[in-house]
Amino acid sequence: MSSPPAEVTLTLGGMHCAACVARVGRTLKAVPGVEQATVNLATRQAKVKYDAQQATVEVLKTALKEAGYEVEDWYQEERRPPPSPEIEARKLKLRFLLALGLSLPVFLGSMIHPLPEWLGVGHKFWLLLLLVLTTPVLFYSGAPFFAGALNAARHGATNMDTLVALGTSAAYGYSAWVTFLPETVSPAGQATGVYFDTTAMIITFIILGRWLEARSRGRASEAIRRLFALAPPSARVRRDGQEQEVPLEQVVVGDLVLVRPGEKIPVDGVVVEGASSVDESMLTGESLPVAKEPGAEVWGATLNQRGFLVFQATRVGRDMVLSQIIRLVEEAQTSKAPIERLVDRVAGIFVPVVMGIAALTFVAWLYWGPPPALTRALVSMVAVLIIACPCALGLATPTAVMVGSGRGAELGILMRGGEPLERAYRLTTVVFDKTGTLTRGRPQVTDIQALTDWPEDKLLAWAAALEEKSEHPLAEAITRAAAQQALALPQVEEFQAAPGLGVTARIDGREVLLGNLSLLAQKNLPIQELASHQTRLAQEGKTTVFLVVSGTPVGLLAAADTLKPGAPKTVAALKKMGLEVLLLSGDNRLAVTAVAQTVGIDQVLAEVLPRDKANKVKALQEAGEIVAMVGDGINDAPALAQADVGIALGTGADVALEAADLTLIRDELTLIPQAIHLSRQMMRIIRQNLFWAFCYNVIALPAAALGLLNPAIAAAAMALSSVSVVTNSLRLRRFGR
Repeated sequence: MSSPPAEVTLTLGGMHCAACVARVGRTLKAVPGVEQATVNLATRQAKVKYDAQQATVEVLKTALKEAGYEVEDWYQEERRPPPSPEIEARKLKLRFLLALGLSLPVFLGSMIHPLPEWLGVGHKFWLLLLLVLTTPVLFYSGAPFFAGALNAARHGATNMDTLVALGTSAAYGYSAWVTFLPETVSPAGQATGVYFDTTAMIITFIILGRWLEARSRGRASEAIRRLFALAPPSARVRRDGQEQEVPLEQVVVGDLVLVRPGEKIPVDGVVVEGASSVDESMLTGESLPVAKEPGAEVWGATLNQRGFLVFQATRVGRDMVLSQIIRLVEEAQTSKAPIERLVDRVAGIFVPVVMGIAALTFVAWLYWGPPPALTRALVSMVAVLIIACPCALGLATPTAVMVGSGRGAELGILMRGGEPLERAYRLTTVVFDKTGTLTRGRPQVTDIQALTDWPEDKLLAWAAALEEKSEHPLAEAITRAAAQQALALPQVEEFQAAPGLGVTARIDGREVLLGNLSLLAQKNLPIQELASHQTRLAQEGKTTVFLVVSGTPVGLLAAADTLKPGAPKTVAALKKMGLEVLLLSGDNRLAVTAVAQTVGIDQVLAEVLPRDKANKVKALQEAGEIVAMVGDGINDAPALAQADVGIALGTGADVALEAADLTLIRDELTLIPQAIHLSRQMMRIIRQNLFWAFCYNVIALPAAALGLLNPAIAAAAMALSSVSVVTNSLRLRRFGR
């Protein structure tokens, strides 16, 4: 039996565009033993699944180094937040400020032609001054472009840096040539067609774009970094009767953990001593504190408010709820939607194609353009090289997914990846499980009706006294209702259970029975008048039992699995979004129909066995529907996996959460339309980003080739395209506010 694949997350240096993403992906997948490699430009991370018997982390690092990329960090078991772009942003800011300070005088000196005359300097001296000012801009501020281009060239590849390096060095080289050997360009030796301003402004604009992009990427990954920051660094534990403070990673399952008022709970566990209220809003979004006493569960990263708690650790490290949430968010942010894979394939061939177009542009202008042909050919070629950088294409999808999934996590919506996101955008049908999903999952007493002069509290007290010893499905509901009213229960004697029918006993020396109509009929009691009550309540989805004392029916009690708050509102919201809504359940049709009518669902699939739920979902898919399945139990897992989008409630079974594409941390049904709306908004942003990125290149490339675009303007437009894509994605941070 083969062992499961190992996983590693690599943080990479040297990735700047979609072409880099495609190259890194190809490099990793070419390593023997690598099963899957997902590369994300927005986080600069690659997540790799590989066979540990064939590949190692060192082999992966070597392959990437040979491809021209540096592995700055990596991790396997432990999870770490994505690298903060702050250090990179500070370096880019320094390069930008230097470039700006030197580029402005170069630009003004090139635009204001009488300036040398006003300053009283010769033309040759002026060109040398522009050269001196431009050189640090190109070779210091522009150094990252040359390093990236050389790395790529060394391995027979091209990327965005190749385009920038070629364009700026061509403009700079031509200008230097004109400065020192003007007679080779103009017989008079007074050629003024230098492009130092073009070189300087291109570097300045592109460095500005990268700086703004790095800052934006920092805001995009804020959500997941905040999740990592939630857990405290240490915990106070009681071992062998002694209290000691240990680092969080040293807490083990079974440790007794002590938490004082105002401290964060370090790991998941069960309270064994003390009582308090805990603010769980950082994990669940629930604003009200939750009371905790012995036996209650607590979650790591939540805030203990007033009391002192001692709890036993049940989940630590990667098993904590917080760690599972972080894992799901990471998976969503690093996975690719199908639309992004198409972009990667396009980007892989985009740069070589652009270089070919640039070469053809140069030749065409040189041979068929008006004089000065060389100058026009050079300017048009540089404009083509600069305008076509595919940065915006590479950032269009991952930034939207990163910001959207981070915002979703803040709202209590966890997305498993890019593919479910794209399917959620196209949903046509939402199928709800009933028990535990639309309903609370346990019956509650809904009706107490006296048939004689008995008061309701006496009816409930006698029924609860009988049900205390019963295993009837309604027993817990009846005893819980009596306990809530703090009713005193009478003494029960000669108790006997009739499975499937009810119970009989003696109370205060009187013969008493509590059961359904079948039990009453078995005891030869008249049921004709009672049948109408049962029929009416059954149509409302309620189960009825009758209390008979000394042969006389004195009252009835009905119970039902009550709806969760917000169920009708949720169904109405989904219908308003244009979605068909169905109810799927194993319960009898009458009960399921009653619930469906209450919440506003028109289509019902009732009496469906657990093993057949997935088949019902499949039948809908075969009919052309894009189906979301909402469930919470183990028996829902196959249907969740079969559905195009599985939506699990966070209170449900772990296996259901594993099978789901979307997980709701809180047991709030109103999050379902919000989750679908978020996925639609994310796909809308992605499509907008891709449209403008493609549109930009489709319009700009021909314009540059035809000589209609100044290279410096091209550089500004290229930088603006990347920043605009990231800024558009950042709009998702305001979702739901």
